[in-house]
Amino acid sequence: MRLPLVAFLCGLAGSCAMTPDDGVTRQPLAILDAYLVAHGMAASYVANPEADPAVKAQLVTLDLKARDAVRTLTRSGQGFADEDATARAVSALTDYAASQTDVAR
Repeated sequence: MRLPLVAFLCGLAGSCAMTPDDGVTRQPLAILDAYLVAHGMAASYVANPEADPAVKAQLVTLDLKARDAVRTLTRSGQGFADEDATARAVSALTDYAASQTDVAR
């Protein structure tokens, strides 16, 4: 019973970190934090032996895309590269992982 609540709160925290404040540019560290939360949610679901294999596959795909986007963002020689693309990739992972917590209840 507590796991869905914890997963929901993690998703909420990740979504809050992704929300821009009145036109202010997203902070790259907030994007990274949101990815780490979403990655944890995805890893938790994938580790469940009763998890749907199709959902696992989708989470792995979204996680790899988000991970690659975050790596590109943080490796850029001139600071942070394409924050919007990275934020979209992380948001897709967060949204899908959070939606699976609702289904799991």
